[in-house]
Amino acid sequence: MRLAALPEARKLVFFVGEELALFGAFVVAALLVAHVEGAAPPRLLFVEAVAVTLTLQLGLYLADLYDFKVAFRDAPRATRLLKALGAVTIACGVAVLILPRPWHAGTVAVAGLGGACTVALVLRAALPDLGRRLALRARVFLVGEGERAQALSREIAADGQLEVVGSIAPTRPGLLARAQAAEAGALVVAVDDRRGLDVRELLACRLAGLEVLDAIDFTERALKKIPAELTRPSDLVFSDGFDRAPWLLGARRLVSLMVALALFVLALPILLVAALLIKLDSPGPLFYSQERVGAHGGVFRMLKFRTMRKDAEQAGQAQWAQKNDPRITRVGVWLRRFRIDELPQLLNVLKGEMGVVGPRPERPQFVAQLRTQIPYYDLRALVPPGITGWAQIRYPYAASLEEARMKLQYDLYYVKHLSVWLDLVILFHTAKVVLFGRGAR
Repeated sequence: MRLAALPEARKLVFFVGEELALFGAFVVAALLVAHVEGAAPPRLLFVEAVAVTLTLQLGLYLADLYDFKVAFRDAPRATRLLKALGAVTIACGVAVLILPRPWHAGTVAVAGLGGACTVALVLRAALPDLGRRLALRARVFLVGEGERAQALSREIAADGQLEVVGSIAPTRPGLLARAQAAEAGALVVAVDDRRGLDVRELLACRLAGLEVLDAIDFTERALKKIPAELTRPSDLVFSDGFDRAPWLLGARRLVSLMVALALFVLALPILLVAALLIKLDSPGPLFYSQERVGAHGGVFRMLKFRTMRKDAEQAGQAQWAQKNDPRITRVGVWLRRFRIDELPQLLNVLKGEMGVVGPRPERPQFVAQLRTQIPYYDLRALVPPGITGWAQIRYPYAASLEEARMKLQYDLYYVKHLSVWLDLVILFHTAKVVLFGRGAR
């Protein structure tokens, strides 16, 4: 599959195919049991099949089994699959017991659920082989064997949505034949030094139907981030993206306001409970107000529930968050894990200082440090900061200079590809991050 096909498109193809298979398995198993028992099929058979199919797929999604990074690896796939199927079976079993129906209708429904779960197990067990046959993962051939190629190969392996099927030194002949023998769909030029690179061989590969990309373009299109260290100013100046149309900014602001108001109303009981627990757990103020850098370098005060001891930062010295940070209170651990401490920032959104989606706002002390050490760091400020964002769902809290560098790659991608659709995708995935408390520190 060509890299021009987005990873989301590959997932959509698999999702729809699996949906049809689960639906069909439920109906066939239910009809077989009804036939054996000599009973008429339930009147709501197809409605139940749709409900069970969607519940199963929701369980698989929450278990990250539509994330190819997990789905193609045996150990996490098996464990998460069993947990997801167990939770779905319990939920559907409770529904069968609660809903009024003749006993045989319940038996038919249970049989349908068993058929759908069996097909889910078979499909997931066969996914690695199925993925190769259906080209669910794009096959990449690397040109280069230096540090850049090795680093890119590690990133591809960690991403899980692509696979490296071969590599070659840039000075060796026979590039096209080797790439075709490996059944590659794309060539990625990841050389430390372009001198000696045979452009004619690359052109021959392009004319033969292979995609030919440099490391920066590949990282942006396939891995959904922009490597700041490898990017030249001209790469940004002459590339598409970085659009700031007034209608786009207005639409994003409208979406932020609507989402913030809805979340504030829905979260009001949680806010009240959190406030009570904070007061009971440790002495100190309820809220923590902190200076953060917003759009175009402006400074505002961001609100959070207090999750640390009131003496957490001696002499006002800013510190990076740490894993298992000893400054965090007992209640603060849970507030951070499920992002409840971030909810007061909805007020910052309503005031126009933040959006619901955007790069994470940093403290002025950190910004002053990072802008001198990380190229293009100031580009994050082209859009208002957000409670959640592309970097937040793709990478955990930054707790060091290197981790801030990694997160910037995702922030740059977000700023370049700014759209209402991307905001909605981020909000959709944020729900799972919050539900399971992933990435918190």
